[in-house]
Amino acid sequence: MGLIKVDREKCEKEGICVEVCPMGILSLDPDNGPGLLPGTAHFCIGCGHCVAACPHGALDNVRNPLTRQPPLEHFPVVEHKEALAFLRSRRSIRCYKEDPVPRELTLQLLQAARYAPSGHNSQGLGYIIVTGRAALDHVCKIVLDWMAEMVQTQPELAARLHMPGIIKAHQRGSDRILRKAPQVIVATAPKELKAAWITTCLALEYVELYATSLGLGTCWAGFAQICAQQYPALPAFLEIPEDRVITGMMMVGFPKYAYSRMPERNPLEVAWFSRE
Repeated sequence: MGLIKVDREKCEKEGICVEVCPMGILSLDPDNGPGLLPGTAHFCIGCGHCVAACPHGALDNVRNPLTRQPPLEHFPVVEHKEALAFLRSRRSIRCYKEDPVPRELTLQLLQAARYAPSGHNSQGLGYIIVTGRAALDHVCKIVLDWMAEMVQTQPELAARLHMPGIIKAHQRGSDRILRKAPQVIVATAPKELKAAWITTCLALEYVELYATSLGLGTCWAGFAQICAQQYPALPAFLEIPEDRVITGMMMVGFPKYAYSRMPERNPLEVAWFSRE
């Protein structure tokens, strides 16, 4: 079939699918219902909005089929107070149990990342899971080598990022880079994927939020992430293909401690702007 298929018996010709299409490539015929504008099929980004918005299940799209979009029993899925409590209860975890995270649980966690928004629905991310103390310790060593070089070549910046202190802490046996986490998720993307950086932030934020429901804790591995983007030794060690780049790194493990209170943040700052 073509890009879209319309079940004429179910279609009520309401035009919802036409209105929600982000690319504006659908039109509504009063007699025949929705259809593609001529020569526009290649503009479809496969978001599936047209399929999902139809309340009658009358439209199908080969790039995001109806059969792959389960129906919502009710919306919103979570009541607003419960949703805010869930979001507010998230904490960056820096103390982990030594227990390894089972592979099946990691795969379940990463399923959430698939459903995060992405620039132009480009998606395109891949993940490498770094496990094992030897591999994780070597990642730390590479980051420390990079920091030592930064201390020599850019001392002001290194001092501002507390690198000398992190190096000294590591010498005392305190890991301030990967926090002795049992595994690290490394997100990668094709070099030419322009939306990769924001897409990675969104995807790993989904991971960070979903992790709590699986009994896991997470924390962005910021120093390792910056190192991976500036210091070729780290991508080389992780055997990142030449056509891909590391776009994000996140520690994952079972939290050693539980938090009994929600965090507070700075007061909300809002400005309203309008012209009549």
